[in-house]
Amino acid sequence: MAFVMRKVLGLDLGSHSVKAVEIHQTLQGLVVAKQHALVLGDDDGEPLEDRLREFARLHGLAREHVICALAGDRLSTRRLSFPFRDGKRLSQAVPFEVEGQVPFDLEDVFVDWERIGGDRNRTEVLATVAPRAEVARCLRLLREADLEPRVIEADGLVLGNLSALLPLPGTRLVVDLGHRKTTLSLSLDGRVVSTRTIHLAGLALSQAIARERGTSVAEAERLKCEHGVFADSASRESAAAIAVLDRLVRELVRTLSGLEPLLGGPAVARLDEITLVGGTARLHRLDAYLSQRTGIPTARLEVPPGAADASVLAGGDPLLHHSALALALRGTFQARTRMNFRQDDLAWRRDLRATLGGELAWTGRLAAAAGVLLALSIGTSLVVQSRRASELERRISGEYAATFPGRPVPGNVMAGLREAVKSTHERADFLGVYGNHASALDLLGEISAAVPTELDVVFEEVGIDPNVVRIRGYSKSFEAVERLKTELAKLPGFSQVQVSEIQTDARRGGKSFSVTLTGKPRGEG
Repeated sequence: MAFVMRKVLGLDLGSHSVKAVEIHQTLQGLVVAKQHALVLGDDDGEPLEDRLREFARLHGLAREHVICALAGDRLSTRRLSFPFRDGKRLSQAVPFEVEGQVPFDLEDVFVDWERIGGDRNRTEVLATVAPRAEVARCLRLLREADLEPRVIEADGLVLGNLSALLPLPGTRLVVDLGHRKTTLSLSLDGRVVSTRTIHLAGLALSQAIARERGTSVAEAERLKCEHGVFADSASRESAAAIAVLDRLVRELVRTLSGLEPLLGGPAVARLDEITLVGGTARLHRLDAYLSQRTGIPTARLEVPPGAADASVLAGGDPLLHHSALALALRGTFQARTRMNFRQDDLAWRRDLRATLGGELAWTGRLAAAAGVLLALSIGTSLVVQSRRASELERRISGEYAATFPGRPVPGNVMAGLREAVKSTHERADFLGVYGNHASALDLLGEISAAVPTELDVVFEEVGIDPNVVRIRGYSKSFEAVERLKTELAKLPGFSQVQVSEIQTDARRGGKSFSVTLTGKPRGEG
């Protein structure tokens, strides 16, 4: 069984349902462990936080690393350009630039940003503004549900994390058709560079059908899901619903027109695909309708059978759980986005007592038990020639069997105890302190942060030994590999960084390589 380094829960807080995806980060890769949905339906008087708490308890969802997002219609985005690339200068410049473009005081909002383009002398960023009150409201809701999030991301933009598992090449408009709103996100090779939310989606279709046929919205929702809105041999056309879709198409075309400067030409010529996600994306023949109206190929998001990492998504519905999956990926080492509105007084703070009492409790108990056994083994060596030797040997064997149930008692119990103590200390060292007082998780996070976001390098395998980190990766160019070596050499915890086994990847057309980072002895700065 693979050692689980982190359990991450992505929560998509929709108006019609809450979707949850739990991902386990292991040294071998990612495992999508759970995918569940809570349909909210009509308000039955039960507080949402109580329903969320029971939902998490019922499915045994992980609570220690929760990530959610603010809805797109609660956010404001701005595309900005700066004549420099330094990250510290950008962090200072972005809020001041945003302040002059939005009708809010900076004290009432949180501002975060992502790099989305540029060159050696220029940086383009997508800045996002979130009202402090909305962040506080979301945080209060999830705290009361015992699901306090470490990260609050931006809806729409966070979909860029999907490219860690799903192939999203080229230029595409991701259309997230939800219950009350539709979010339009422009994706360039998997990175979202623009987003817009409109208040028109599945509920508007159901309401139109209900008015047209004189029935309830719930019944109209059933008719929509079972028969669609377009005429065929089994059902009649809903003119009211199609009128709503026509409004949606007009908004979509308007958005595409606004994106033409970013695309460098007409959307019809520049876009490879309109990709549909969300519950309403299941509407029968919607893809063909949008393709015919816009002139752009349209398809629902699917997991190709032969795609890499497709196995980890087995059993899930990417149309329904896409946002929750992207949020869960945000908490892994394969995250593509770094936005977080938990800032200043609302920033997440680690509870060291809970960490030590939770993550390392089992290791501490095992180390304590091994210490007791070690004491018994020393006592045995002192009186081995005495008449109590056989009794002590029997007791040690019994303690060994009780501490390690299911393991056969070794012939040389003392040697077995010494090996257990050694293994326990190695595990405690790995989980608790690595190198210069950093945990293994912090170490991998530090390595990930050292890689520039614009560097086209993919880490395919990471291995950690007590003093050596080995990385197997891929890049499209030799220059990127050399740049990676230079950046990793700046990390203070390593004495040597070596790049080896650089080979041409005949299948993908780039370079595969290995990087070995040798840690400094403890105590060295």
